[in-house]
Amino acid sequence: MSYQQRPTNGLSVATKWGVVVVAVCAISAIGYYFLINNKSAEPTKLRELPSAPPQAVAPEVAPVVDKPAYEEPTPVPVPQPLPELNQSDASVLASLKGLNINGLVEMVIPGEILRKFVRAVDIIEEGKVVTDYRPIASPQGAFTVDSYTVKVSGGEVGEQQDAEQLRISPKNYLRYTLFVEVMSALDSDAAIALYKRYYPLLNKAYQELGLKKGNFHSVLIRAIDKVLSAPSANGDLLLIHPKVYYQFADPVLEKLPEVHKLMLRMGPDNAEKIKASLGHIREKLLQK
Repeated sequence: MSYQQRPTNGLSVATKWGVVVVAVCAISAIGYYFLINNKSAEPTKLRELPSAPPQAVAPEVAPVVDKPAYEEPTPVPVPQPLPELNQSDASVLASLKGLNINGLVEMVIPGEILRKFVRAVDIIEEGKVVTDYRPIASPQGAFTVDSYTVKVSGGEVGEQQDAEQLRISPKNYLRYTLFVEVMSALDSDAAIALYKRYYPLLNKAYQELGLKKGNFHSVLIRAIDKVLSAPSANGDLLLIHPKVYYQFADPVLEKLPEVHKLMLRMGPDNAEKIKASLGHIREKLLQK
């Protein structure tokens, strides 16, 4: 199965800028966390579903649906010029250190931080996850699975037989604790104020991708919507292990977008906290 201290009022400019990077990195972290357990060399990873076999008759072409677009944020006055995009990393890391949020600086992979974030957001908007050029370090530990025995009917006379059942272990959810704590520590008002201030750099990084999907503001909101639309887990998430990788036993779950599988894999409590934080941020993003 292919299964991103709360700042106080009166933040300095350098400190405020770090907040938007936190909001920024939080979304892309989701995608990277998913990636870290999908390497083919390890037996506890989850595999992609195979492509559908070729059809004798050409399939129907799905109608093209226009993606929602959103008006870009209004520029705000800045007390000092923004750094050039190519020289922004040092200021970003210094601002993150000034936030004094446990584990925040350690999560960020230095080097083209804003570009990495923008690219990750675009990938998440498509329902996929980051496979390289990631902005956030991986969670500690490996993907954890529980195995237990269940009774099933079998044999010629219908006698009960033992069968192994696999599920995602609740221990796996602990791997995302730091990420969730950092997200929960964000002040949405401060984050959005900084987002508006540094939007020119973010949009510039997005335009460099040459994707022609509109402005970065629209892509960011659609990426948040993709995460918020992930289904909630009900009970144990059962797995099968047909070959090298695990898959969801439920074929409906297995067909979900990669981002949705990641949210399920994080555990219900973690997923709800992430959705709550992103929901507040989305609300602020849509305000003038």
